Amino acid sequence: MVLKVESTKSSSATLPPNVPSYRSLSSSHEDYPSSHTSFSDGELARNVREGVKHRIFYLSEQLRVEKASRDENTMSYLKLVSKADRHQAPHIRQAFERVNQRTSATIAHIERKLYQCHLQLKELEEGCSPTSSVLKVSSGVDGHKQPGEKVSYSKLSKPGGEDSLPIDIARPYTLESHLSGMQQRKFSDKKYVAQQRKLMLQKMKEELTEAKKVHVGLQVSHQSLKESHVTNVREVLESLQEKKARQSLMEEQVNDHLQRYLDEICHLKQHLACTEEKMAYLSYERAKEIWDVMETFKSRITKLETQQQATQLEMMASLRTRPKDFLFRFISLLLTLTTVLLVLVSTLCSCPLPLLNSRLRTFTVFVLIGLVSLAWQKRHIISIMDWQAWVPFKWRPDFKDAKPPLDGQ
Repeated sequence: MVLKVESTKSSSATLPPNVPSYRSLSSSHEDYPSSHTSFSDGELARNVREGVKHRIFYLSEQLRVEKASRDENTMSYLKLVSKADRHQAPHIRQAFERVNQRTSATIAHIERKLYQCHLQLKELEEGCSPTSSVLKVSSGVDGHKQPGEKVSYSKLSKPGGEDSLPIDIARPYTLESHLSGMQQRKFSDKKYVAQQRKLMLQKMKEELTEAKKVHVGLQVSHQSLKESHVTNVREVLESLQEKKARQSLMEEQVNDHLQRYLDEICHLKQHLACTEEKMAYLSYERAKEIWDVMETFKSRITKLETQQQATQLEMMASLRTRPKDFLFRFISLLLTLTTVLLVLVSTLCSCPLPLLNSRLRTFTVFVLIGLVSLAWQKRHIISIMDWQAWVPFKWRPDFKDAKPPLDGQ
């Protein structure tokens, strides 16, 4: 009983319930469990391969769509750059670089996932057993634990060791213990397969949710990029339309200015031709007038020369006859003075004689002479107002300068 308990304790200590220990048993006792587990593992590996293939197909389609969108963005960028001016080209280049960086990052992420899926599919197709491939795909933790457990179980099952003696001694009890161990191993195998299926389903669900999230994120980014591309294209088209409108307006203005300048040039040419004709006519008239003036000056100069010659001749003749003329004029002046003196003397002699014919006339003359002399002596004493009062108004000197007063003054 003690050996049986020790053998059961050693088997339970070395074999955990989640390890498939049926691989190290004999073929006579594991025909049914091995066929069952191989069928379940093959179906599970097939499902995993189909899921990986489906994911590879999905990632390939997504990669193709992203590359097509990148090519489309590149073509639209080239078209916009060829049509845009040098001021709008840097903004368009910056927007294209941002979009291209996002698209390149998305494509690189998808390519990495696709490479990982191809590696998983290759490992699943080249693996020795389905269980090992499933373990490689799902997680590597159980794969690291299983070799240690196999070694521990193989150490227990080695013949010729210390544990073989109690097993040979307790052979009547091995059938019962072997049946209980088989039941435990079947239960542990079913539990392990169920756990592996759950792990694989959970892993596939996580990958599916991750793929959905990535798909949603890519759709959102694609929609945002599409909207930004549409807005950028709209802005660029609006700017191009504005530029075309401005260019047409500038062309019209330039044509108007050119037409105006051409009209002004034609008008200036006509005015210049008219001015040249006028200048030629005026120069001809001026030359004609100058010629006439020169002719008149020449005639006058000739006349002056003749007059000068005549005056010179007259002066020569007058110099010869001047003493005689001076003598005749002096004699005539003396005769004139003597005549005036005689007339004055005769007048003085003839005027007082009528006044002195009687005594009354003589007395009156002397009285008038005295009054005049007295008034002449007293002229400073008599004021101007009195003098004006005595003198009549018409005899005053300022009578001519006086103006009649205006009405109301």
